[in-house]
Amino acid sequence: MITLALAAGCTDSTDGVATPGGQDGPGTEEPGPTGDPAESESSTEPTVEIPPRPEDLSLDGVKPCSLFTKAQLTQLEITDPPTPKTSSGYFEAPGCDLEIATVETFRSYEVLTVTEEGIGPWLSGKRNVEAELSEVAGFPAATYWLRGAEGNQAMDCATAIDVAEGQQLMVTADNDANRSFALDQLCQMAENAAGMAIQTLQTVR
Repeated sequence: MITLALAAGCTDSTDGVATPGGQDGPGTEEPGPTGDPAESESSTEPTVEIPPRPEDLSLDGVKPCSLFTKAQLTQLEITDPPTPKTSSGYFEAPGCDLEIATVETFRSYEVLTVTEEGIGPWLSGKRNVEAELSEVAGFPAATYWLRGAEGNQAMDCATAIDVAEGQQLMVTADNDANRSFALDQLCQMAENAAGMAIQTLQTVR
């Protein structure tokens, strides 16, 4: 699914909500985002107040693989060309895989442009994730991971950024085959890569 971003921009995490109770995990395939599409609107209301975004950056028509410049891909140590995809998990959304493969290990990022839901449900406590309200490049975000994951046992960590009403830019950082990265490292990597994507998105919006 979806590693180490050496630079990125303004990312910061603040304490938020962490009382989930759904079914899957933070990514979109295995284990995949959680939540029941049939959930009532009230059941997915966030339990923390989400700050206003500094501006609206619509994801309509945006191709996820176009959100990283060559320089940014180098910073992320991406070794293979970005691969477009369509999410097969909770969201039917355009996606992109950024892969880092070596002889010893493999790790990757997944990027999704979700136009059917904002970040609120991740902070509702109704999904099988532990989540906290964070900030990426000045935008409110939800950083979350599979409930019960800790230390180097975490498969991945995701950051979903509130870019526009009912839309989120989601970046997931996947651990490598040897589980070399601790959970806090994965979350920082996801936020760093997401910050880069926001920087690029601001130049085209």
